[in-house]
Amino acid sequence: MMGMGGGKMKVFIHTDLEGISGGFFDWAEAEMRMGRGIGYTREILTQEVNAAAQGILEADPSAEVVVEDGHGGGYWGPNILCERLDPRVRLLVGKFNRHLVSIDRGYGLFMMVGAHSMAGTPQGLMNHTLSAAKYLNFLINGVTVGEIGICTAIAGYYGVPLAMVSGDHWAVLEARTLQPNVRGASVKKGISRYNAECVATEAACGMIREAAREAVANAGEFRPYVVEGDVKVRIDYMQTDQADDSELKRGARRLDGRSVQFEGTDLIEVLSRFVTT
Repeated sequence: MMGMGGGKMKVFIHTDLEGISGGFFDWAEAEMRMGRGIGYTREILTQEVNAAAQGILEADPSAEVVVEDGHGGGYWGPNILCERLDPRVRLLVGKFNRHLVSIDRGYGLFMMVGAHSMAGTPQGLMNHTLSAAKYLNFLINGVTVGEIGICTAIAGYYGVPLAMVSGDHWAVLEARTLQPNVRGASVKKGISRYNAECVATEAACGMIREAAREAVANAGEFRPYVVEGDVKVRIDYMQTDQADDSELKRGARRLDGRSVQFEGTDLIEVLSRFVTT
């Protein structure tokens, strides 16, 4: 398997937490106010990342796998247990000001582990876009997207196609609106915002491993999702004061009480005008 520019296949994996298997259904659990806390979610996420890496390397033993700890850049500390990570994987950690900070044209495929659906998804477990307390809608050139769409557009900017998504059933369906043939592992199915039917972690890891393996084995069928033409990013905030703050950022144009639009010719430049993690 070769990367987009020839040579060894490189795969970039972006992670989140809300879409992992097991009993994670409320942010309070990850914040250690209830349930088994952040230690539990870190363990499950690490297992799922390892499963994805194993699938990739089964399909292409020479592949390079880089994983970005993407749940808020680790604002409560790293979300992936490096000491339990597959030793063939390289890990990106830090407080990023946007997703996919180090992806480039050297990668052949993009994958997501632990994905959740966008704000407003009727049955999406813990559905939100970037912040559950801030963003109502996020649109790129008129298309309403969540974190899956934002990340897929960033990867597509560098010519890297989305190939595999694991997480909530509704997140996988959302990914398929952008990449119809994306390999998906639905490890839980949201019933409402704080209720879900979950797959046992061992079974979930098997699903993720197989989806990742299939994605790499069929790498040639994926095409990047590219935002065409001039870029218009519209954000509908929850509250007017959030729009007040956003309006002060470079290149912002106030549309109404809660909405601000950013425009430009380069997707990454436009996204870099404000914090999106």
